[in-house]
Amino acid sequence: MREIAAKLTNKNVLMVKEREFDSNTDKIYNGDFEYIVILDNNNLPAKLFSVRKDMDIKNPLVLPFEVLNEEDYIDFEKYDGETFVAVNKDNIISGVITYKEIISYILKALKSLGNELDLVKTDLEAFMACSDDLACITDGSGSKVRISSSCEKIYGVKPESLIGKNVKDLEKSGMYLPSATRMVIEEKKPVTVTQKTKTGRKLLVTATPVFDDQGNIKRVVSISKDITDEEKLKAELKLTKALLQRYEWELSSLRIAHLKNSEVIYRSKAMEKLLEMVNKVANVESTVLIYGETGVGKEVLAKYIHNISDRSSGPFIKINCGAIPENLLEAELFGYERGAFTGARSEGKPGLIEIADKGTLLLDEISELPFSLQVKLLRVLQEREFIRVGGIKTISVDVRIIAASNKDLKELVKDGKFRQDLYYRLNVVPITIPSLRERPEDIPILAHHFLSIYNEKYGRSKQLTNEVVETFIRYSWPGNVRELENVIERMVVISEDNQITRKDLPGEFFNKEEMSHPAGVYVSRLMPLKEASALVEYQLIKQAIEEGGSTYKAAEMLGVDQSTIIRKLKRYEAML
Repeated sequence: MREIAAKLTNKNVLMVKEREFDSNTDKIYNGDFEYIVILDNNNLPAKLFSVRKDMDIKNPLVLPFEVLNEEDYIDFEKYDGETFVAVNKDNIISGVITYKEIISYILKALKSLGNELDLVKTDLEAFMACSDDLACITDGSGSKVRISSSCEKIYGVKPESLIGKNVKDLEKSGMYLPSATRMVIEEKKPVTVTQKTKTGRKLLVTATPVFDDQGNIKRVVSISKDITDEEKLKAELKLTKALLQRYEWELSSLRIAHLKNSEVIYRSKAMEKLLEMVNKVANVESTVLIYGETGVGKEVLAKYIHNISDRSSGPFIKINCGAIPENLLEAELFGYERGAFTGARSEGKPGLIEIADKGTLLLDEISELPFSLQVKLLRVLQEREFIRVGGIKTISVDVRIIAASNKDLKELVKDGKFRQDLYYRLNVVPITIPSLRERPEDIPILAHHFLSIYNEKYGRSKQLTNEVVETFIRYSWPGNVRELENVIERMVVISEDNQITRKDLPGEFFNKEEMSHPAGVYVSRLMPLKEASALVEYQLIKQAIEEGGSTYKAAEMLGVDQSTIIRKLKRYEAML
């Protein structure tokens, strides 16, 4: 745990020259100061006293101290009782930090965490008591951690008597059989079973695992529905599924709450591997080039890199190189001096590169940066300096550049549309974010994440049905994560019921050409195999040309010759 020194400093400090110390006795005793800093002739700290009521003004206790910048961090784990005098960037004393300030800060942090823990405990207890069904939570080994009060009605024992006991032992004792939790731990997947209890009751039990970041089972949540009355089995089964879905949403919300700190929501192995690499490069100064389709989350990843880097306390500035007219882009990036052009501010204006000093600058759609400005950006990357429009003075800047593009810059270099030297300066650490259709495991958790956001924003309590989530997984998402977010917001706003069903989905979800099977192929009707093969090949060729931008690139992506692509395309267009 560490904290910036500025948040720890005690500013209740009296600063006096050493020759003036004796003449300030009344001010010291009558004032409300906690520390005294004796300044030398250069106004630098020479001695430090701690003010106490029994302080002997002639023989005060001198504290040894170190001087540190208020922007520096203090690592509590390595702290060994040192005393610090904090100074600001202008070398002016801003306060004092001793073990008392450290302890005070830690106690406040612990109190805050304790309050938060109490709230979580209260919410969890309310959650466990919200239904007549039996809710149970065990740890990864199957020992019961929490169990709802309906335990006494179903099992005939008080809930507190089961806390700490393992499901395997309870199963052997005959309290119930089989144990759904045991099966989840063995199979590492959700399980639904019919269970018989020692009291003669029949339960429908659904148990769901909760995994940690290493893929180990951290908790198992089980919901037991009493279905002893066979005549009500069908209705009860429907209610159980709805209840399980609600608990799954609660678990998703907890997972999302944990992930909000990192700002990147994911579950797929592809994104996990990508984040492993990102975490390695975040704290170095290497330029990062992020590739990905439109709406895939390039800006989110850039913000994540900034937030976990040593520049997190500095600004994060973004500019879309394709959204600003070329004649204005140079002024936006590099700023301008007074009178640089007609309509310019009389006092001039700093550019975004200058504003991003000590922070991070994201150049989105870098492929659209005009050729004339590419050489100026190259100078920033190489020399860390630039000149404003209409200026003659060189301005030095300490900024990290992150570039993003949905086009292949290497291909643009080949076509003469992008400077080769700038490409190699940007392409230090290339990162490609997979499209949403390439990581369907992320779709449900992202959907629930956006649902939580817009429920809170619009004061709603909408819920997604399983059929909607399944439809999301089959959809191709040409607009990627941005499209998913927009769809969720639209459904939260316009759906009439709290349950969002397929009838609330936009029309494009029912266009079979837009649906894709998780494995990559979606069959909408029966047809001769020859026709089906031709249709699949044609669709693959069209998609490869669209993504690659040329038949040459499409041939490379599909592993065939360019002549094969052209021949098959002509034949299929004539046939289909």
